[in-house]
Amino acid sequence: MSQLVKHDTGTGAGLHSNPRDSSSPGLPAERSKDRLIGRLLAGCAVIGSLFFAYELGARATLPERERQHEDSPSRPGSVAPNAAPGAEERAQHAHADEHAAGAASPPIRPLDPGPPSNEPAEPPREPSPREHRDRVLRELRASGPDHRLFAPASAVVGAWTSKLAKLGAAGTFEPLECYAKGCSVTVVHASAVKAEEATAVITRTREFNGWQAGKMRSGLIEHDGDRVEVTWILDAPPPDSPVLPEELPRDDLDELVERGSGR
Repeated sequence: MSQLVKHDTGTGAGLHSNPRDSSSPGLPAERSKDRLIGRLLAGCAVIGSLFFAYELGARATLPERERQHEDSPSRPGSVAPNAAPGAEERAQHAHADEHAAGAASPPIRPLDPGPPSNEPAEPPREPSPREHRDRVLRELRASGPDHRLFAPASAVVGAWTSKLAKLGAAGTFEPLECYAKGCSVTVVHASAVKAEEATAVITRTREFNGWQAGKMRSGLIEHDGDRVEVTWILDAPPPDSPVLPEELPRDDLDELVERGSGR
């Protein structure tokens, strides 16, 4: 039996039959596998496209968010967009210094005033008679000497001495002192009662009432034993005024004289 061979009359070459013909049983499974791989590749391509689009949009808005954050005044160390070169670095150093200083310095705590005191505040202490007299004398002596007052003041003190002796209220007069602001004389008495009697005589004399300026007497200042001393102050009259008038008023000693004679 003869073998048949198919010849291609166009080329003169023979064609062998394809071993993977459509009638082969493994062809449908291979095609299904190819289709699955194609679908997976298509899905990956879609996911990659979406991720690329997200990244592109995020990068487009990133500079604007960074500028808003840097321009925020609440961020420590931020500087204005038009700041001079090096301002950002200086601001960062200043922020670091402030942070270090705050960490090193302890917090300041207000002082506790403590519970309020129930004790009443003590009233200011009144100066003693000696303290008050000494203050007045310091002011007089600080005004400097003034010889205009010495002669009339000597006449006044001399009259006081004489009249006190007559009425039994004598005291020991210390030297007279006169200054620009006035004159002073200190008298030592045997007791506080004698000092008050002498005061009643002096304030009724014509010389006391005729002095053309203010007059005052200090409080009773304790001396040795029962003795006390007082200081009389005769203020200086104005420079253009007389120290004593040409005619002095009369004494007002009649009541004291009658009281003394009736003892």
